[in-house]
Amino acid sequence: MLAAALAVLWTTGAMAQDAFDACDLFTQAEAQKALGMAVEPEPVNPKAKKPKVVSTCTWWASKDGKPVSASATFRFARNEADARRAFDDEKLAFQTKPMLMGGASAFWSAKQGVVQFLKGRTWVVVAVGGAKPADRDADAARKVAESIEKKL
Repeated sequence: MLAAALAVLWTTGAMAQDAFDACDLFTQAEAQKALGMAVEPEPVNPKAKKPKVVSTCTWWASKDGKPVSASATFRFARNEADARRAFDDEKLAFQTKPMLMGGASAFWSAKQGVVQFLKGRTWVVVAVGGAKPADRDADAARKVAESIEKKL
């Protein structure tokens, strides 16, 4: 039921923006700083046309032979009230740890291994580290989230 509600309330940016690329807000330099190593972008299919709206930016690296990444996913609600309701529902769905972050509401979910924050009608999910949620770094994700929040 929650998934259906989110599908109705949230767009990946098509209604919120004419064009949007998450990597404009979450840069390669920020990902390198968060992971502490050189990173590469998601491989691009040269035959595929780049979509007008790119809501997720992921940067990849390898540590001790295992893949690690830093990613940011952006969601946009139609209005702030819808965004707040959905964000609060998500916060209740998982055991979360509140975080202080400038002008945004934020929390860390260890179960998901992500920092989520809401500013206005923009909801951002940030993950930094390994593939498993337990292998992700809350402090590094918080720093990335703070950097992105300042740009919104």
